[in-house]
Amino acid sequence: MKYVDNLRVVVVGGGIGGAELIRNAATKGGLELILIEPKDQIECQALYPDYLGGLVELDDMVAPLKPFCERMNVSHVKDRVLGVDWDRQMVICDSCRVQFDILVVATGAIQNYYGVKGVENTFSINTLEETIRARDFIYNENPKDIVIIGSGLTGIETAGILADRLDCKIYIVEMMDRPLPTFSRTASNMMKDILRKKGVRVLTSKQVMEVGEDQIEFSNEKTLGCQMAIWTAGIKPSPFVERLDLVKENGWLLVDPYLRCLGRDGIFAIGDAAWVEIEGILATKTGMEAEFQAKHTARNLARLAQGETMKPYSVRASTGSPAALISTGCGCAVGVYGDLCIHVPAKLIYSLKSWIDKSFVKRFK
Repeated sequence: MKYVDNLRVVVVGGGIGGAELIRNAATKGGLELILIEPKDQIECQALYPDYLGGLVELDDMVAPLKPFCERMNVSHVKDRVLGVDWDRQMVICDSCRVQFDILVVATGAIQNYYGVKGVENTFSINTLEETIRARDFIYNENPKDIVIIGSGLTGIETAGILADRLDCKIYIVEMMDRPLPTFSRTASNMMKDILRKKGVRVLTSKQVMEVGEDQIEFSNEKTLGCQMAIWTAGIKPSPFVERLDLVKENGWLLVDPYLRCLGRDGIFAIGDAAWVEIEGILATKTGMEAEFQAKHTARNLARLAQGETMKPYSVRASTGSPAALISTGCGCAVGVYGDLCIHVPAKLIYSLKSWIDKSFVKRFK
């Protein structure tokens, strides 16, 4: 693809991937950047469990979009995206249409409830609004039994932090045979031991069929009473991605080694919206990986603007060797990379994790 003058790049989604792409691409020449995001702020999801437990406040997790976009000389369209007119190369929003030369989809993901009955009785910490609602409930109602459904990173961190902050029974319910099922068994066993010492009850091989107002019902018809249920069991593509008539894998936008959607040279997808599998290596859906993809795409956009050849992407955080810093409560954390688990010095690891998460927000302020 060859372009003249400025390359008009429209970024849909102002989460980690979209915001980081804007921040990096704004320093490149030959690009006109437009961000479409209905929110007024950039939010750091990695800090939601900390906020739920009262370890951080709102200002630690959010950065206002307007001053950031003004500094970056980026237009912010505060609107909800509905679809794309491919023939006219326009993004269709609620109240306007935005033309593009290049479109970058960075809409992240939403909570997946897998059709379970009674999910309206659960709390979620997938969005800031839901996390605030959950925190208000905890501090106003003081629940004595909390069930966390799902034992991925968010569920594990939530359990560890709440176990230290609250005087109540905390359960983790996991459908697979171990917590942290996408990580190594070494990591699963280490985390199970840490949670057990905190008094958290980890229930594995339990499939939730229905969530009532005061109990969880499993597929074997057994029940578990609770005053609060927090759902952290999975994610799925955003409604915008679901509506796009593009090649997908398991619902996610399938991209090539340059992070372009298959069959559409001028359409890129990054972060949770994309299925990134390059040379058999599948990328994780984590904030760290989204940042790497965003920075790489920003560099490739600059190359396109200059008429240069793009460079292929290399997955940095793969499902084969997942990497994470995981909060465990009491100002402690562990580091995991593949089969390697680092749990000391726990407070230093937490300090590193906290600095990384908070610095993400600060870079946009």
